[in-house]
Amino acid sequence: IKLDYNYVPKHGTGDATGDGGPGGASTAGQGNKDSHDITLTGAVPGVEGLNIGVGYYRANYDLTGSEDQKEEGTAYATYAYGPLTLGYQLGAVTEQGAANAFYKNKYFGVSYAVSDDLSVSYNRTESRKGNAGYTPDASTYDGFSLSYSVGGMTINMADTDCSNCSYTAAKSQGERTVSLSVAF
Repeated sequence: IKLDYNYVPKHGTGDATGDGGPGGASTAGQGNKDSHDITLTGAVPGVEGLNIGVGYYRANYDLTGSEDQKEEGTAYATYAYGPLTLGYQLGAVTEQGAANAFYKNKYFGVSYAVSDDLSVSYNRTESRKGNAGYTPDASTYDGFSLSYSVGGMTINMADTDCSNCSYTAAKSQGERTVSLSVAF
């Protein structure tokens, strides 16, 4: 079991200044404030192949002269049995302030290692958005992928389809990609 905690005194600025210290605007209506995230991950004792995790993130802002914030939470489980791996994840995001919004997300994936060199996978993502202009249509993404390795070369093919994209009813989009990576 692994516990991680991260505190950033002024998120979104990273090493924006030359000395690596936090930079950016700090007056009301212009600034990012602190952020916190915590995760707990690990294998489940006594159940070989089962891993779980939970995480929480909170970022505070002063964008409108008032206290604004963004919170995210997630929980997942993966189970591997031989060449088969299954995964499921739930997540939620809330944004409070000038643009209140809520997102609820579900993820499911399955992969199968046909051999040491060939694997196939399927993933499904469903995202619902809620706010003043709430629409009940969930954006849904379905993806299939295939990966084949030979020596230091890997060929990946992926096909992804989206329905109700951008939370818009009947809006659909598809994408197919082929990539080649070579290790030297």
